[in-house]
Amino acid sequence: MNSSLAHLCKLFAPIRLALIAALTLLLSGWTCSALFVSCHGVGNQPQITSLSPDTIPSDAETVVLTVEGSGFIPQSQILWNGNVLPTTLMDSQHLQTTITQQTFDSFGGSAGSSVQISVRLQGSAPDTGCPIHGNSAVLVLVIN
Repeated sequence: MNSSLAHLCKLFAPIRLALIAALTLLLSGWTCSALFVSCHGVGNQPQITSLSPDTIPSDAETVVLTVEGSGFIPQSQILWNGNVLPTTLMDSQHLQTTITQQTFDSFGGSAGSSVQISVRLQGSAPDTGCPIHGNSAVLVLVIN
């Protein structure tokens, strides 16, 4: 490095440190450096607490299934026996899907049985851009 460049680096070093310190304070909770945001510790698993309805008839034309829980994001997916269903995010605590006869035909379920319902997250946290993923516990949906 030539002497002029070395002199400039020494001159601007305190400014660079002050900017990094200011970014760290403004972005509390993030581990910051001059060039990136760390995603360490991001990505809680979704939690599901209830299904509405929790029992559906096997001969129903269509049933709107609401999954209640927490930690839902736009990329959340309701799973029927591990198979992804078209999912609508209502808010961070509610997801919906429509169950049809095609759901039974494609993914299983008949009168007198039950299916496993869970939620999968795959996407990015809206505030940090960090990847998040995980599966919830399973709740049982009874088919009668």
